[in-house]
Amino acid sequence: MNSSNTPNFPALNSPQRQGNATGSGRNKVALPKGRSLMDWIRLGNSGADLTGVGGRLIRVTPEELAKHNTPEDCWMAINGAVYNISHYCEFHPGGIAEIMRGAGKDGTRLFNEVHRWVNYDSMLKKCLVGKLVTESIFKSPAQYGNLLAPPRGTKDVLPSI
Repeated sequence: MNSSNTPNFPALNSPQRQGNATGSGRNKVALPKGRSLMDWIRLGNSGADLTGVGGRLIRVTPEELAKHNTPEDCWMAINGAVYNISHYCEFHPGGIAEIMRGAGKDGTRLFNEVHRWVNYDSMLKKCLVGKLVTESIFKSPAQYGNLLAPPRGTKDVLPSI
């Protein structure tokens, strides 16, 4: 509470207050003209394909995610959802270098450490590529045939019961 007995916002121990020497709570960079939050919202509402995959949702493996790790081609997974943040990098208040720490990988832990209060789903919904998946060893049962059957050309060596 402050001197007028009203709650402080953000709370005194909030991660929003921790960070740089200016006391703003976060390490921010000066963004170029045309890269404000409102500019990002305008771009998201412009109808431009920010997904890079034509707006269709796809299944993304960790191997595929790892291929997209440059500012020009940057994907990041947060809580199982994969976003193409290539267009967003220039709008990120912490700068491109900071957001690139999560490029091409699951950035959930990093995101939550830095600003878990941010509604990333709302900010990045137009950048949604798909779902982060892991490939199983057996892609399809048909690929391996009947694993319990004896090899072709051999007799069943299991005793009859």
